[in-house]
Amino acid sequence: MEGEFAHLLGAAGDALFLVLEPARVMYLVIGVVVGLAIGLLPGIGGLTGYALLVPFTYSLDAYSAFAMLLGMHAVTSTSDTIPAVLFGVPGTSASQATVLDGLPMTRRGDAGRALSAGFSASLFGGLIGAM
Repeated sequence: MEGEFAHLLGAAGDALFLVLEPARVMYLVIGVVVGLAIGLLPGIGGLTGYALLVPFTYSLDAYSAFAMLLGMHAVTSTSDTIPAVLFGVPGTSASQATVLDGLPMTRRGDAGRALSAGFSASLFGGLIGAM
């Protein structure tokens, strides 16, 4: 059992070094920017983002394509907070509860506070999920 864990940890380290190459980090950043843009548009979620980005990944190697798609998917639900709070339109089902609290706060003039609460909740949820 101990040998399997060491092998798994070694494979995870190898994967981390593959993804952290500069060209692949560039594709990751491109995916994050596209994911932010997709998340800002209400009604277009991560699944549609995959459909939009997959044709761009055909000419890439598997690791670069994975980095781009991972970057896009990681931020689509986070950027849903902006239209949910400012306009009252949830981008996906994940931001429906944000509309209930965020839009009234925006109407009272506390939009910055509502956005920071939503982004903080997303940060802590992401960190707990990563652990």
